[in-house]
Amino acid sequence: MGRASVEATPALHCPDCAADLELLHEDRDGVFILACPGCRARFRATRARHDGGDGRAHGAGPPLVDDDGPGRATVGPVSLRWRAMILRVLEHLYWTVTATGTMAMLAVGGIFPVLGGWLRNEISGWADIVRIMGGTWFSVATRDPDSDLGPVLGRVDAPLLFTSIDAVARRLGVRPPGQVRLTYLPCCGVVAWGRSRALLVGLPLLRVLTQAELRAVLGHELAHLARGDATGAARSARFVEGLRLALEQDGGRSRGPLAAWARFCLREASWLIEPVARGQEDRADRSAALIAGGSTAASALVKVALVQPLFREVLDCYDPNHPEYPNLYAFFRAFWFRLPPETLSAMRLQILTHDDIAHDATHPPLPDRLARVQSYPDLVSANGDAQPATTLLGDLEIFEQMLHNRLFGGPAVEPTVFHRAGS
Repeated sequence: MGRASVEATPALHCPDCAADLELLHEDRDGVFILACPGCRARFRATRARHDGGDGRAHGAGPPLVDDDGPGRATVGPVSLRWRAMILRVLEHLYWTVTATGTMAMLAVGGIFPVLGGWLRNEISGWADIVRIMGGTWFSVATRDPDSDLGPVLGRVDAPLLFTSIDAVARRLGVRPPGQVRLTYLPCCGVVAWGRSRALLVGLPLLRVLTQAELRAVLGHELAHLARGDATGAARSARFVEGLRLALEQDGGRSRGPLAAWARFCLREASWLIEPVARGQEDRADRSAALIAGGSTAASALVKVALVQPLFREVLDCYDPNHPEYPNLYAFFRAFWFRLPPETLSAMRLQILTHDDIAHDATHPPLPDRLARVQSYPDLVSANGDAQPATTLLGDLEIFEQMLHNRLFGGPAVEPTVFHRAGS
């Protein structure tokens, strides 16, 4: 197996700058040493194993791994690592300058507008003081994971799901997350607060994805966890999004140096984070394709992109007080399975041809993502891969009702009086 055999495999791309990697040499164990001509990084990778009979891949080696040896180096100010580092520095600088500027303005006369706001009951904390001075102060931390992220799943609640998560984590060489949470919306992700790491699995997705497609989604999300995207990078993303929302809520009413500083930081942070976030998503997509196969990863991407707007429409039309409606998730399940195949095909085509409708600056365009993952070989299907992902849960109806009650409040408990038997 030499250079010709490597070139026959799907092209690998640098996680930092997305350039095509070049082969340096192959070890005796079949490990390829690859180099990036753009940022001069080096990587190790193994070739997927193929069956000579039908041409299908019967297993894949571990995903692309950074080579942290002496040849590992990044140069240039546009490197994604430099962007991420500058973004973290900018975040700390924003808080420091905003706090210092607020204190300085209070010392030179700003205390009087603050006193006026306090007398009008407009001040309840430090954020309101900064707002009166023209600045923006917000929180980027998750304060209540139970209400924000959904309930924690125990291994006894979904043993097959935990088995699948453990298998994907071993494949990626990462420790499984400390918590698995069943969340309300059709999305998956990894989050961190304090020392806790949690994997979020959207309940609506489990009725749409197959077991193999869910494995691709798990590979994507756990790849973020393996590379630390759920900690520093995720906090930077929350900072940019929080600053953007705060300025949008302000509506441009704030004036002064602190307001100008906030707008400057948002502009620079948005410029810094877009290629960083896209590079992370591209790297996670490649891990998903290696874990589940190219076609399965592509199918999962399309289904997730299709289900999310559909669920929003169902949520807008759903009336929790309607006496004949089931809970929200059973309602969505019935709606999904009643969609005609022609309608689903038309919606898939619309998503692929009008990706600008749901444009997200932090994610590559969907057609580009599909082209990338489809270049990877398919894997041989195992038993149960085609079954719905809901088979990995214990009792689906109980989970649907539990999440419905958390969203809309459980039914009122009627008062009752208990009497001793015979009294």
